Amino acid sequence: MDKTQKQAQVEEMHAKVDSLAAVFALDYRGLNVTDATEFRRQVRESGASYRVVKNTLLKRAVGDTPLASLESHLQGMTGLAYTENDPVALAKTIHDFMKEVPAIVFKGGILDDKAVDESQFKSLAALPSKEALQSQLLSVLQGPIRNLLGVLQAPARDLILVLKAKANQG
Repeated sequence: MDKTQKQAQVEEMHAKVDSLAAVFALDYRGLNVTDATEFRRQVRESGASYRVVKNTLLKRAVGDTPLASLESHLQGMTGLAYTENDPVALAKTIHDFMKEVPAIVFKGGILDDKAVDESQFKSLAALPSKEALQSQLLSVLQGPIRNLLGVLQAPARDLILVLKAKANQG
């Protein structure tokens, strides 16, 4: 790769930084081609991207951005998994793959411009998906309305039951 290609890659990475919701640095040492292809496919299905980047180019690209705290993790073989939309889905995908293929190791990450360590990453991966959280919220919001309707319908229902019992007696 010549100097202009390197400069273009640095500028491309630097331009993407502002739109990212989460970035996770991973060590992929010992990952075979089949597993690497499967990992890329799973990351893509979660709506995210995975890229292997030279550490020196990445250090230049993130130097004066919120991702600068990743610099301490940029040693050895580094792959970046990043997303603009759903950090939880990406964290779940990585965590599940790490269980199956221990060659992938979490180095560090950034979530909403804050550093993420391994315990925080595991907590993030344990969260329900965005759709599940929305469903839970909707259920909680519907609860009071459902209860109110039950209370409002009770007198009419009780009246019908009393009239039906009276008709059965007489």
